[in-house]
Amino acid sequence: MNLAWWADFTPKTNDKMEKVRIEIWSDVVCPFCLLGKKKIEKAIDKLDANDKVDIVWRSFQLNPEFPQNTSLPSIKYLSADRGYPKAQVEQMCNQLELQGKNYDIDFNFDSAITFNTFDVHRLIHWAKEFNQSCELKEALMTAHFSLGIDLSSTDNILNIVENLKLDVEAAEAILKSEKYSEDVKKDIQKARQIGIQGVPFFLINGEQGISGAQQDQVFENALAASIANIKTASFTNKKGVCTQGEEVCD
Repeated sequence: MNLAWWADFTPKTNDKMEKVRIEIWSDVVCPFCLLGKKKIEKAIDKLDANDKVDIVWRSFQLNPEFPQNTSLPSIKYLSADRGYPKAQVEQMCNQLELQGKNYDIDFNFDSAITFNTFDVHRLIHWAKEFNQSCELKEALMTAHFSLGIDLSSTDNILNIVENLKLDVEAAEAILKSEKYSEDVKKDIQKARQIGIQGVPFFLINGEQGISGAQQDQVFENALAASIANIKTASFTNKKGVCTQGEEVCD
């Protein structure tokens, strides 16, 4: 994976960045993406680095072909529609539920509902304008994985927006338009150019890539090195990732 070209997209001051820039490609329906979010946040807190880091959420769709404005129970979708053995799906869910407890995540796969995530990615781009993208991302993932909320419903999405005290009318207007569609598509195209095959994927200062919800120490070491402006090796194994078209994760 060659990340050198990405330097052109990453602003720097002298030879050192003012803040560590962490770009995260993920999808709202990816359980490892929620785990990865918690892991990077844990590393930031442990290093007392909240004022030293900028997180930029990048869009990625695991199943862009899923029909818009429809939904299916996730377990049924994986076993009946995608053809994964029910035992394999149940094993994955049980393992993730156990992992989630270590990060205060209440995975409830029995109630999770699969949907096309393109529109919520557009809203996450919109929320960047108010420095609320991280909060909206968290709220959407919690709604999906813990609360069993059907996010193919505009009303349900707008309820989440309202709970975050964001502008509901503005959000509704965006959902009725094509605004921010190009931003989502550009993120997905950049993922292809970098060679991202699964999410979550973390790109630190445009140079170091971490693929998957790795061990906590991996995130801590990478972040500490970046704060000190030390280059380290990229981590590119495929553990703890969901890949496009393969919603059962490794």
